[in-house]
Amino acid sequence: MTNGGRWIFFIAIITIGVISLTLSFQTAQGVIGEILITEGAEKSFCDQVSANLTGVINALETKDLSNVRAFFTDEGYSLASDVLQRVPMENARRTHRTHLLRLPRGGWEVRDIKVSVEMGETANNKEPVAANPNQFLVFELSPDGLIRDMRFAMESAHCKRILEEGEKLNDFARRQQILQTVEIFRTAYCRKDTAYLKQIYSDDALILVGRVLKPRKDVPDMFKTSRLSPKKIEFLRLSKKQYIERLDSLFERNAFVKVIFDSVDISCNDKDPYLYSVTLKQNWYSSTYSDTGWVFLLWDFKDEENPTIYVRSWQPEPFEDGSILNQFEFVVVRGNE
Repeated sequence: MTNGGRWIFFIAIITIGVISLTLSFQTAQGVIGEILITEGAEKSFCDQVSANLTGVINALETKDLSNVRAFFTDEGYSLASDVLQRVPMENARRTHRTHLLRLPRGGWEVRDIKVSVEMGETANNKEPVAANPNQFLVFELSPDGLIRDMRFAMESAHCKRILEEGEKLNDFARRQQILQTVEIFRTAYCRKDTAYLKQIYSDDALILVGRVLKPRKDVPDMFKTSRLSPKKIEFLRLSKKQYIERLDSLFERNAFVKVIFDSVDISCNDKDPYLYSVTLKQNWYSSTYSDTGWVFLLWDFKDEENPTIYVRSWQPEPFEDGSILNQFEFVVVRGNE
């Protein structure tokens, strides 16, 4: 072999070694990724946001965002750091091609950033149906491009459907706000943020927790002469204070809490344009307990800056006719009406 041939062979070995080390690093440390903002604002602004978010997603696995602190507002840095400590994650896609979405009340969103979440294990190793480690992040940006929130997103298909419905029904901005608030709501559970949950529920909120009543084995025919369903759902009523106390206790005894909304439906009240019904299929996943059920929220947007939840119900399954508790079961009378 000539000297030139030896050098080519030697360089090839080094190149293969570098590639192998890089792949090993990426396997051990997560996927080294890049976010490319392709549209939504001027190119220079898109490029700057792309660079900032690329730095952030590649810092996720360290659980330390201090090296990219300059890309956040003070509140955004606190929220993102808290989420990351509670829910370890790492980038899951080599290239994220997305766009900037302008928010009606100012600022921007960047959606569909795929991450791999460390799910953990429940005490009985039982996972809910939707315990998928691959989740998506939303970055909310200030008008000048700083990150003011990082939260878990709804599935893109649900988002698209909800926003398309908003365009048809001429309430796009309201539905976008509801979608945003639902995502913040979900992430608050993952952060164990009872302060936020205390703020969003009305002081006199009606909170219902359902359970299925099944016939006892020693009385197998107890429902045969009854008009009640063999699977009647009984609801326990809680005050806001009782519900928050339950959450505090649950958060304290669980190493982690992860909430996934598997589906979402939004509808406006025909008689009151400020009232919206939100129905969610919820998968609850924690270190001591997991379940799947249906959540109904009756949301009041009369105060646009501070939407309030008047009713929250949870039931383990739909009623026999396939329905969930809905807005027609309740009458809302505001204090000043």
